[in-house]
Amino acid sequence: MVACADPSGTARQSMAKDFGIPNTYADYTEMLEKENLDIASMALWTGLHHDAVMACVDAKVRLINAEKPMAETYGDAKKMHEACERAGIMMTFSHQRRFGPTFSKARELLKDGAIGELIRMEGYCSNLFDWGTHWFDMMFFFNDDLPAEWVMGQIDIIEDRTVFGTPIETNGLSYIKWYNGVTGLLVTGDDHGSRCQNRLVGTEGMIEIGGGLRVFTSKGKGWETPELKPSKLPGADTTLYILESIDCLLSGKESILSSRKALQATELIFATYESARRRARVHLPLDTEDSALLTMLEAEELTIPDWPARLTPEEEAEGFELLFNGKDLAGWKVVGTEGAWSVQKGILTCDGTGKGWIRPKGTYTDFILRLEYRISPQGNSGVFLRTSEEGRPAYQGMEIQILDDRREPPSTKSTGAIYDAVAPTANAGSPAGRWNKLEASCEGPVVRVVLNGKEVIQCDTSKHPALKDRLKSGFIGLQNHASTVEFRDVRLKALP
Repeated sequence: MVACADPSGTARQSMAKDFGIPNTYADYTEMLEKENLDIASMALWTGLHHDAVMACVDAKVRLINAEKPMAETYGDAKKMHEACERAGIMMTFSHQRRFGPTFSKARELLKDGAIGELIRMEGYCSNLFDWGTHWFDMMFFFNDDLPAEWVMGQIDIIEDRTVFGTPIETNGLSYIKWYNGVTGLLVTGDDHGSRCQNRLVGTEGMIEIGGGLRVFTSKGKGWETPELKPSKLPGADTTLYILESIDCLLSGKESILSSRKALQATELIFATYESARRRARVHLPLDTEDSALLTMLEAEELTIPDWPARLTPEEEAEGFELLFNGKDLAGWKVVGTEGAWSVQKGILTCDGTGKGWIRPKGTYTDFILRLEYRISPQGNSGVFLRTSEEGRPAYQGMEIQILDDRREPPSTKSTGAIYDAVAPTANAGSPAGRWNKLEASCEGPVVRVVLNGKEVIQCDTSKHPALKDRLKSGFIGLQNHASTVEFRDVRLKALP
């Protein structure tokens, strides 16, 4: 490895140190101009792929290993693939589950006839774009990469949700038919949990993948669990993917993760969006260049409703109350720059201008606070507990830190920390642009913080030298720290 590029100085210096990389650049175009690269590994947000691939083509890089999904539009995905084909450049995408022990074993069992003739493939995941690209690719993997004939789909969006900066659906359905008669069904949404992720249905049984692998056959004794041989390589599936692509570069063979194969899976994503736009079945190859989802959002043919501020029936029974009504700033006071705070589509939004914080009017002693937040890239904010308008709120009471620092090691200034006092046990924050669930409770001297379902702080403040003399009662607040940040579902239960 001879060079790396990242606009974040901290990120590129950290990578250079970890991997002994001699040259670093803030701009990848400068790196491509000054270095003579054989291979470029592209770990970029999806919307940046097209320009970066074209720059690599111009620089005559021999192999491009890229993150998935391929591109924000089908047209960009095709242009990237075609440009590499014309230039004789090999390009692969990280559908590395083809190397996973459960998936490779499932395919082996299928080809050995364990469930008879393949009839239908099913997939269940959170969205069509980010996770769906894997499960569409798996369908091609199990069906010998044969071409699909048509797609029929539907999508729904009930909230503003993005992955790598790209809007995605809340729920979706995609039904596919292949020329060999096999059909596929992909169902998306957040309500699948850890249940079955992939299912293969044959004339004589079923194979299911979801955390593990199990097989049901007409001649067997119920569900059976085959023995797996997991990789012992550091990095496992991803390492195998990179090694295979380098071997193919040297031998001239087509990679199992070639851009040609990735484009087939990508076509199903955008064909599903297109089917939802046309309200009809879409025959392949797809004859549109855009993303129907993005186009419909821009034209307001798809509109995202305001987020509803509400309590669950369980929370109502437990005595929680809504602190933010989802409509306006009634019941809240801005401390500092007033114009920074507003309500946008049911969400409490800070645009990061000026400084200060916003708080409900009441004070609280013992309580459970629950909320969701979404931070911008490289953003900084916080949640104040038991604080005062006098002095610095993070030190009068406490601040639960909020940052875009998902890959940083835990510290007293990382996400989930009691700022400058107690480090979280883990950095449990989601990437910038995704919603996080935060629960902070104060009961006497004991403070607990649960982030995205993981307890990261449990502290007896009476025994902590930096916290024992802090306020025992005060305001709850949300910080404006010169960054865009959003909050929703702000609710509280006062404890006796």
